[in-house]
Amino acid sequence: MAALFSGGLLLAFSLLIGLVLTVVGMFFGHIILFDSIFFAVLSGIAANMLLHLHPALSLLVGIAVLLFLFWVQHTRFGFWIVGGLLSFFWAFLFSIIAYDATHKDMVWTYVVMGLGFVIMMLLHLKARSNDI
Repeated sequence: MAALFSGGLLLAFSLLIGLVLTVVGMFFGHIILFDSIFFAVLSGIAANMLLHLHPALSLLVGIAVLLFLFWVQHTRFGFWIVGGLLSFFWAFLFSIIAYDATHKDMVWTYVVMGLGFVIMMLLHLKARSNDI
């Protein structure tokens, strides 16, 4: 019985690690698709929780946001606008983590925000060049 439990625990842990590595790989390799999926999920949840839409309609809202963001990021001007805004969003998120992790040290916060923005823009540019 203990061997069965251990095997199941190992399987669950392996699936969790695989899921985490898939998300990380998608974040670094396909940031445009990751951004679109991430904000589609957020918009679907927000439509359901804040606007009290039916879950089926919230799913349609999420799909519409996914398709719209993916399409906009594949246009010339849309890429720079949306890619720049999303790069700033991720950099801001990283800076909040740095602010909390460094006990409110503003130097680290600004450095992480600046580096995060540059790295995220480079990831967006890399993803764009891979699509062309």
